Amino acid sequence: MVCAYPAELTVPPSEVNAEALTGLSPEQRKARLGQALLPRVQNHQPILAVHITVLLLELSDAELLTLLENDARLEQKVEEATSELALRDETGRVRRSDD
Repeated sequence: MVCAYPAELTVPPSEVNAEALTGLSPEQRKARLGQALLPRVQNHQPILAVHITVLLLELSDAELLTLLENDARLEQKVEEATSELALRDETGRVRRSDD
């Protein structure tokens, strides 16, 4: 089941750019970037979109802006994040091969 988020919780990517982020606190910037990224991530990986978006928010603001502008790069990062999530155990820690 794909979870749709209310429109007020998302921001169109076209409204998120370096200028729009100026003057925001780091937390506000990440929130705004996350709101713009989530619907785009859902297009590539609807079931894990929230988890993947949280992982992507660990990237720099500049890299996140690049992902909003470049769908091929976003798709690559979504695939990387999906692989990383597959390696985690129930506690969120990355499983080692000798576990």
